[in-house]
Amino acid sequence: MSKPALNRATHFGIVWGITLAIITLVEWNNVERDPLNHEILSPFIERQVQVSVEREQLPAAADVPTATDPEAADAVLRYDVSLEFNGPLFLACFFAPVLIFHLLGLAWRRIRGG
Repeated sequence: MSKPALNRATHFGIVWGITLAIITLVEWNNVERDPLNHEILSPFIERQVQVSVEREQLPAAADVPTATDPEAADAVLRYDVSLEFNGPLFLACFFAPVLIFHLLGLAWRRIRGG
């Protein structure tokens, strides 16, 4: 009887890797749509937000704002959002369960066969 080319650990590893990749891609796509308000659930995606205050530039022909005009003196907040992908953590979470599946399979085969 010939041994199968792929054992259960390989199948679990393939399913785990594909699932992890799809979940990460879906999360990245959702974060790119609304990077400031979307809650990041994936530990592989890091968000850095920098807020700076800028004054609105008044046109040269515009009237000088008066003290009674509250909107003319308001500042504009500028949000700079940068998203980063933590590749080493992704690879560790990708390969660690695959190795664990294979080690458990080897241990099971040794206990059962030995």
